[in-house]
This record gives sequence, C-alpha cells and structure tokens, in this order.
Amino acid sequence: MSGTAAVAVGGRRREALLRHHADREREQRLGAADVDTLQRDRSPHARAQVAAKFGRQFDELCTGSDRAVADAVLELLVRDLAVEVRQALATTVAASALLPAHVARQLAADRIEIAGPVLEHSPVLSDEDLVRVVRTNAMQYALAVAGRQRLSEMVSEALVDTGQVEVVARLVENAGAGLSQTTMARVIQDFRDNEQIHARVIRRPELPYELVEQLIGVMGDRLEWQLIRDRRVPAEEARALMHAVRERAAISFTARAHADGKLQQHLLAEFSAGRLDHERLLRFLRDGDIASLEIGLALHARLEPNQVRRLLYHADRRHLAGLCIAAGFATLHYITLRMAMEVAEEAMAPRSGNKGYSSETIRFLQMQYEKLRGDEAKLRLLLGN
Repeated sequence: MSGTAAVAVGGRRREALLRHHADREREQRLGAADVDTLQRDRSPHARAQVAAKFGRQFDELCTGSDRAVADAVLELLVRDLAVEVRQALATTVAASALLPAHVARQLAADRIEIAGPVLEHSPVLSDEDLVRVVRTNAMQYALAVAGRQRLSEMVSEALVDTGQVEVVARLVENAGAGLSQTTMARVIQDFRDNEQIHARVIRRPELPYELVEQLIGVMGDRLEWQLIRDRRVPAEEARALMHAVRERAAISFTARAHADGKLQQHLLAEFSAGRLDHERLLRFLRDGDIASLEIGLALHARLEPNQVRRLLYHADRRHLAGLCIAAGFATLHYITLRMAMEVAEEAMAPRSGNKGYSSETIRFLQMQYEKLRGDEAKLRLLLGN
C-alpha cells in the first residue's frame, strides 16, 4: 500500500471512530423520546434506563436553562411505581449536591435498595434527617448511614444507640465519623466482650488517652505476653523476665520506704557515671530489686523517691506512663516495665484467663504513650506538678 493510500485509510478510520463516539454521546443524552418513554412505555426496564440516563445528566441539566424540565422529570421518576426505576434514579443522583432536599428525604425513606445509596452519599441530608432515619427504620438503614464519608457526633451517637454490632463496627471503623469521648466510652463498655469492635476501636485516629485504661481493662482477659517479643524484645529475655517476676511472689507492689542512704548514694554515683541506663532499671525489676528501681527512676525523672512510688504503683496506669516519660523512657521500655509489673501483680492476686497483651494492645499503648509525650499540660497533671 502506498503512503497516500495508507493516509487515506487512516483518515477514514479516524472519521469512523469520531462518528461512533458522537453516536454514543447522542445515545447517552436525554431527549424528547426518553421523556415520551417515561410517559407511555409500560416496561419498567425501559423506564429504568431512562432514569439512569437522566440521573447521570442531572447536575448538568440543573445548571442550564432546563432546570424546570429537570425538576419535572425528577418528580415523575421519584414517584414511579417500579422499584427498579427508583433504584436507577437513586444510584445516579445520590451524590448530587443539587438534588432537592425533599427528594433526597423521599428516596432515603424508600426501600433499602433505593435508600441505601442516598443515605450513604447524599450531601443534602441534614444531621436531623439522618438521625430520624436511624431511629425509625431497620438496621440496614443505619448501616448505610454509618458508612458516610463524614458523620457528626450527633449522628454517631444515634448509631451507637441502635445497639447493633454491625452498625457500631462500621461506625467505629469509619475514620471520618466524629465520636465524642462519652460515645466512645459507651462503645467500649457496651461491647466489652466483642473482639471485632475492640479491633476497630484501637485503630481509631486520635483516640483520647483517657479511654486507654478503660479499653485495656475490658480487654484484659485476652492479653498475651507474646507481644513483648513482637516489639523486638528477644524471646528468651521475655521468658526470663516473665519467669523471674512470677517467681517473686514476695514482691509487694505497695509504697514502701526504701530510701536507704547508702543505696541512694551508690546509684547516684552510677547515674553520674552514665552506668544507670533504662535497661539496667528493667533488670532491677527482673531481679526483684525494687528499691534500686524506685531510686533509679527518681534520678532519671528528677523526682523524690516518695513521689516516684506514688506514680509507679498508682492504679491509674497513666501515672506510670507520665513517670516513664519524665524519666526519658522509650516506648518499648515503658511497655516492658508496665507488662512486667502487671505480671508481678498477677502473681500476687491471680485473675483467671489473664495471659498478657495482644499485638493490637501493644500498638495501642505505643500510640497513646507517644501522644502523651507531647501533651505537657497532661504530663504536669499526672506528675502532680
């Protein structure tokens, strides 16, 4: 084939392609024939095709001179008796910011296959609209609402009020859902035995530190010591630490007067020489040398031993976290110290089923410890300064 002939063939192919594209666009455009179909065609399938075509063009029609026609067609479609017609409409207009609010409310109250896309995506539904739907309809409606990209605290509270596991799980998993501290506390308490909910709670962004102890408390029966190893503590060290602390049932985790003058002088000399690092403090605990642990923490945190004892043995573990931050502990050292102390307490007063921390609990504690490290006001409060 000559060069001229090849160019001619190429031109014809391009023209055919453009003509095909133009034909397709004409097919997609809403026309008078489509409106006639809505009025005369008794086939739900044909009307559903028109509804989908209309929905895809709805925003464009609303911004031009055809707004009145668009509103008229919209009202005709939303009242169509065929479910598949209303479903085709709802699916294509759900995310439109130009959809009249009364139409959005009407679709949101329809059957779930119609209401679902609107409840999940419509920006014109108010918080009051959403709360009303959640409180007056079946669980599937609340489930659709829980998946919205943004949810206010008011709507989230209404979703938790349903008490439905599927709804609350989807809500807590939704990073765009606003959840007040009060509502989160309710979730933790009301679903205290639900691992599915707990796994999602731990992954919540910006989870308030005040909820840490409550969450750890309800998850206590599923804690696994294996997590120390997951945080890069060698397995043999983890086992040795666990064994040593469990064997020392005589260790009393109550505030005792250990301010031995000679010991304090010795540890001060070690601290000044740079030989009293955090690893050594943990070895004190492993070896049952509680007096040295307390004094060593006091030196690192620049606190009095009596204040250290109060923070170290406080029932609210946030005070322990504050002490560790004041002492400059890395996150791993804090978690190791906390876990070792709790294992020792378990040896003194065993609780059935308590095995340690789960991997998610460790990650959770790590995140909260880092968050507390940057909150100077909270640290001062916890340390009693």
